[in-house]
Amino acid sequence: MRAPHPMTAALVASAVLSAAAARATTTTTSTTTSTTTTTTLLPHPLSRATRNCVRRVRHAFRVCKRAKGSSCVTEYENAFGTCFSPGAGAKCATKCVTTEQKCLAAAPQTVRTCDAACATADRNDVEACRLIAAGEALWAAGDASCLTTAETNLALCRFTCSETARNCHIAMTFCIANCQNL
Repeated sequence: MRAPHPMTAALVASAVLSAAAARATTTTTSTTTSTTTTTTLLPHPLSRATRNCVRRVRHAFRVCKRAKGSSCVTEYENAFGTCFSPGAGAKCATKCVTTEQKCLAAAPQTVRTCDAACATADRNDVEACRLIAAGEALWAAGDASCLTTAETNLALCRFTCSETARNCHIAMTFCIANCQNL
């Protein structure tokens, strides 16, 4: 009797394994995940009467600030409340505008503090990049991608700091959305 050719043996083995695989049952395990999305809705628009009143009061405030400086803030805070419904609406709006003015007054110092923190973080990042080892030697200039990331982080940090006053205005917009209109 002759020994089978190696190719014939491989084909027979393949056929046997295929038949065994066809008879085997397959169990599939699947998992499902759910995603929750939250949306922050824009504040509702002000009524026409309230919107017109707010525009007049803000214009008067800008004119007053150019002429008198910061002494107009109290007048503005009081006048702003009159653009909303008497009682609870006026009280709510006055509280919102007072909070905004305090936020805006603190903004320059907040920006300086924030910028200083950005500079410190950048120095630390660059120093860390310079310590990245490449085999047996340290790179004198640091890893290029690390330095690019440090530079990007600094730019983002400074941008965030520069938006401090804008954040005060956005908070005001959402705050007065809860106040009763005229």
